[in-house]
Amino acid sequence: PRASASATVLEVRAHDAPGLLHRAAAALAATGVSVRSARISTLGAEAVDVFYVVDATGAPLSDAAAEQVAAAVARVL
Repeated sequence: PRASASATVLEVRAHDAPGLLHRAAAALAATGVSVRSARISTLGAEAVDVFYVVDATGAPLSDAAAEQVAAAVARVL
């Protein structure tokens, strides 16, 4: 089952560092997706950021688009 019927869920887990959230958000913006909501957490030394994103029409991303967005975020971590 999908985690969200109205958005694509992208979970970012990385060692927490200054600017991590900014880099992830900038990468999302560069892909053209819109962030509907986000849950930002730090658990010890690990950042766990969950973004709910949609495409320009307000729909969840296609599988191919989701892979491209995930790759763009991974490149900046």
